[in-house]
Amino acid sequence: TTLIGALPTYDAIGIMAPILLVALRLIQGFGAGAEIAGATVMLVEYAPDKRRGLIASLVSLGTNSGTLAASAIWALLLAVLSEDQLLSWGWRVPFLASFFLMIFAVWLRSNLKESPVFEERADVVDGVALSRDEIEKTDDDVKVSVLESGLKQKKGRAFFIALGLRFGQAGNSGLIQTFLVGYIASTLLIDRSIATSAIVYGSLIGFATIPIIGILGDKFGRRPMYMVLSALTMILAFPLMLMVTSGNTVALVVAMVLALNLGVLGLFSLESVTMAELFGARTRFTQLALSKEIGGILATAIGPLLAASLTAWTGSWWPIAAMLVIYSAITLVSAYLAPETKGRDLVRLADAA
Repeated sequence: TTLIGALPTYDAIGIMAPILLVALRLIQGFGAGAEIAGATVMLVEYAPDKRRGLIASLVSLGTNSGTLAASAIWALLLAVLSEDQLLSWGWRVPFLASFFLMIFAVWLRSNLKESPVFEERADVVDGVALSRDEIEKTDDDVKVSVLESGLKQKKGRAFFIALGLRFGQAGNSGLIQTFLVGYIASTLLIDRSIATSAIVYGSLIGFATIPIIGILGDKFGRRPMYMVLSALTMILAFPLMLMVTSGNTVALVVAMVLALNLGVLGLFSLESVTMAELFGARTRFTQLALSKEIGGILATAIGPLLAASLTAWTGSWWPIAAMLVIYSAITLVSAYLAPETKGRDLVRLADAA
């Protein structure tokens, strides 16, 4: 991220400028995906059993904070800089400022210890996970029996459940936070600032929604909360879109705030703890990262493009509501098929499903 702010211009190095930009953005994206998965695993594995949902929701709060902070920084730059200043050097400021975050992050990681769950794993010796060959050579019969339960399990079911949980949340996010904002401005001809303000208001309210949903997940379980939020989004999708297209600014803002908190941020709060608990200790980080990123890429790549095509073809808003229903239905079905993971022993090597 810092290097993006230091990139030479096209005038200075020609075609290498956009090539380097794309390369850095790819690295940035891979890193961000790994960061979220890693933070989720660490928080969940450190958290007390009865407060995992609340503690894991801090990951979602952090993401929400970053989005709002970025918006605030750009708003400040737009307010104090002229267009020429912004285009010549101002755009570099947020990227270069990330250097200080990097220093803090390096310091934080250098002082972190492995989680208690990692240290207690049966396949870990002296802080290193044993390979399959090393496991087979061990003389500890108890350890062998514990390890075999995880290593011989057929993988896949938990991964696809996690993929479905992520697909719905990410799909709703792409529709509400990306496509709908543009649709309101370009098709409904309403000032874009109204829609973007609604997203900001929704994100601010999300600072309450996210921990509350985390607490409710700790109390009632992950599956019930997933199904309730998904069902509410499905039921309210068409009424909320009627409010968005009513021409009433207040109704539009209220609808977007509700949609964002029910269909995106509420699910995001549950996502971290549920997906971490679904997977066994040996492959938790890998499976969580892959399911989150693959599900997110598929949903956000398809959703806005499909919504644009369908709304143009029909000349109406109803495809947006229909897609919200479909995305939420995928999450609902995935939650129904998932085992309840609340209170699961995270040291177990086998997946929950």
